[in-house]
Amino acid sequence: MNNSIKALTVALVILFNLNAAAQLKQVAKFQKTIAGAIKKAYPASVRMWGFDVQQNQRTSAQFSGVVVSADGYILTAAHTILPGKNYKVFFPDGRECIAMALGKIENKDTPGIPDVGMMKITDKGIYPFAEMGYSASLLKNEPCISISYPESLNQNLPTLRLGNIAEVKNEYGFIRSTCKMEPGDSGGPLFDYYGRVIGLHSAIDVSEEMNFEIPVDLYRRYWTALNSEMLYTAVPEKQDSVKTDPLSLLLQKESKQKALHPDFNIPTIKNSCFSIKSRVKGKTQDIYATLLNVNIANGAKKQFLLSKNTMVGEQAQCDINGVAVPIKLIGKNQESDLVLFELEQQITGGIDLNIADSDSVKIVMGKLLYSIDPAGKVMRSILGSTLFNLPKINSQPYLGAMVVYNSSPVQFSLIKEGSPAEKAGIKVGDELISINGRTIEKASEFAPEMLKYWADDEVTFEWENAAGIMKKTFKLEGRGQSVTNHPAEKFEGGKSERRDGFNAVFTHDAAIKANASGSPVFDWQGRFYGINIARFSRTTTVVVPKKTIIEFVLKTIQ
Repeated sequence: MNNSIKALTVALVILFNLNAAAQLKQVAKFQKTIAGAIKKAYPASVRMWGFDVQQNQRTSAQFSGVVVSADGYILTAAHTILPGKNYKVFFPDGRECIAMALGKIENKDTPGIPDVGMMKITDKGIYPFAEMGYSASLLKNEPCISISYPESLNQNLPTLRLGNIAEVKNEYGFIRSTCKMEPGDSGGPLFDYYGRVIGLHSAIDVSEEMNFEIPVDLYRRYWTALNSEMLYTAVPEKQDSVKTDPLSLLLQKESKQKALHPDFNIPTIKNSCFSIKSRVKGKTQDIYATLLNVNIANGAKKQFLLSKNTMVGEQAQCDINGVAVPIKLIGKNQESDLVLFELEQQITGGIDLNIADSDSVKIVMGKLLYSIDPAGKVMRSILGSTLFNLPKINSQPYLGAMVVYNSSPVQFSLIKEGSPAEKAGIKVGDELISINGRTIEKASEFAPEMLKYWADDEVTFEWENAAGIMKKTFKLEGRGQSVTNHPAEKFEGGKSERRDGFNAVFTHDAAIKANASGSPVFDWQGRFYGINIARFSRTTTVVVPKKTIIEFVLKTIQ
């Protein structure tokens, strides 16, 4: 009987491993398909804004588009352009040129519909372009790829998002996809898995699944009409014929194949993510943490928990199998918003981090990734960018004071009510002497000095007024979250409070909630890529890469 059980166990293990290998092969094949589509589509995906060629200055908000011919025809959304106006076009390879808006269709009886617009590059040249597909041949659940420029990130290069066709045609005539959008993405292209343009980004609703795309067949149908610099308030009478997609039958055949719908339920690294509970500003805060196994200099193995610094406070404890275990703080890094704790008792599992391996994974756009939570739940994503720096904008500390332009000595011009500056006793007309002992002689030195600090940092200001020289040490505050009614701001969980001021990070399109920062990110071969450090926006989660983590851990334990 025991031998029978043993044989059955061995058979099950073999079957499990074979199944896992088959699943990984499916994922690898899907990865190759998506990578091929991105290679075709990426060079033609452009960033744009209104541009006054006489004054040489920007005149509108940023939006996206796609070049669909070598001589520079661009498809975009009607609501982003005005016929006859000039726009500056930026390609991913760094090329810049000027385009003119041609026709657009905005039916006065149905505002925002069909939202079809076209442009033409006026500079002579041969431009990267993407092939136009056929929206009539789309199938529900077909994979699709977004390549566009969210305004909140304000980067020169676009970000990727991977999804599927949720509705081929909704009640308003739009395609609905699961590729998330936000302001700046308008007019950006949606591609099929052959790298062909199948739609253009138009609008969103509150749900992250509600992203509406203009069908590319509308541009085919009204191509001739759109070549005129006209605003059409009704559907143009002049219509062109739309041919049948030559790949239509192939798409139908492929839609049922595992190659496009691989089974992602492969084994994951056990016990790689835990929850940390602490007190932050008097309130209980839960945040995720990644368990790391590190071999230190004497050959001993130690375990550490890595998490998001600004979401971990006092009395930190780790939840291990329902038991609250104290953890020892050993290091912080404000620039990367990282915090490291040491575990005194060993836990089964974790990620083996080779601190001698400074950069073992390549950050390649289009790489399929996944994140995992303490319960073992997997969230799929696609690596959406190259490494880039995210300037400190929302994370700038709040002082609540302004200085007179070009003043020397530096004179305060505005003190906001209830601000740290007012509470410290600084008044309008007072002259600043120094910040943390550094003499500030000119107004131009004030802002760069303040950018060195973060919310909750203690600073010592020295200033002079009629009463003499004053000196006060006080804490800077955070700027808080701005709230708008735009659907892009209403996603579940909201943005992370600390979400910028990072160097050498990358993005992916996983909808990680703000309190799930600190969780690990892997590729589908199980290689560790980094940790989720912030939900930046509706479309974007920011990741601190493995290389930065290794540098931080190495510096801390040494």
